[in-house]
Amino acid sequence: MVADESGRGRFYGLDIQDSAIDSTSSFLKMAVDSHERELVKLFCICHSRMEDIIPKDSPVRLVAFNLGYLPGGDKQIITVPETTELALQAASRIVGSGGLISVLVYIGHLGGR
Repeated sequence: MVADESGRGRFYGLDIQDSAIDSTSSFLKMAVDSHERELVKLFCICHSRMEDIIPKDSPVRLVAFNLGYLPGGDKQIITVPETTELALQAASRIVGSGGLISVLVYIGHLGGR
């Protein structure tokens, strides 16, 4: 899933909603073996604080943003420009040479217009 051929690698998932973290954790328990689950770290924290979570000596190859709202969740809890700008700045600082930053934006809510 996230490991390279040497068995190394990590996935850090951040969301401000406990329900998103819980849902992802439940899915991983069903879909991924225990060794791979150990490589996944989930945090209920704003994406703008990714530098507080990612170890400074970790080579980061991809930061993927899935912005908008939690489908099936409270549409009042949405991604806001202020924290997204901070998160994009943080991503640009931690992504290594040749790495990627991906941004997926859902527009199906008032904040997505």
